[in-house]
Amino acid sequence: MICEETPFVNSTDRCMVCLKPFTETLENPMIKHHIRYYPEAIAWVHHKCHQQIHDADKPLDVYIQYELEEQERFISEKKVLG
Repeated sequence: MICEETPFVNSTDRCMVCLKPFTETLENPMIKHHIRYYPEAIAWVHHKCHQQIHDADKPLDVYIQYELEEQERFISEKKVLG
């Protein structure tokens, strides 16, 4: 369940996709992935797991709950604020 007080849906202990613990390495760092933008929901995932989420042939759609327009709006608003 996504808690509305924080945009993060998991802790920095384990990857949301593979459930393996994070061990910071240059080859597979921990990164933030937006599951959705409005309301904001972010998962901590391994870089390689993030590539799987956005795989062109077999994306992990459960982790992509937004339309391209929402992503563009979010990026545009972020630029204005920051």
